[in-house]
Amino acid sequence: MSNKTQILFSITIFGYRKPGMDEDFYHDYISQTHANHLKDLLINNRIVSYHMQHNSTKDRFILNHIFPGIPSDKVDDSDSIIQIVFRNVEDYVRVRNDEHYKTVVNPDHDVFSDPTRTKFVTGWFEFHVTDGQAVA
Repeated sequence: MSNKTQILFSITIFGYRKPGMDEDFYHDYISQTHANHLKDLLINNRIVSYHMQHNSTKDRFILNHIFPGIPSDKVDDSDSIIQIVFRNVEDYVRVRNDEHYKTVVNPDHDVFSDPTRTKFVTGWFEFHVTDGQAVA
């Protein structure tokens, strides 16, 4: 996929687990339950990709290995980073307006997320290396 022939957009969500929730339960839940509530809806609305990065406290040492001495105030403390990539903003708006989203997906956030800390950002999305190959 060329980053020059197709403009893509994304929404990135910095997710935090509900206060007091076990970290392993959170990661299992968003991966196995919440993602499954969402997959078909995303596919049916032409969403390009749905990525989930799990940020566990036991794996945070990896960042210090990559960037030795990184100041702690430079380390994001989110529990997960979710990225949804789409061709047209209206494709994702359709997802959010769908009855399944309103009655199943959105209410499910109450099970696992801390809405007071969750953050969102949108922007355009580019591929520069895919499957170990440079993208023209």
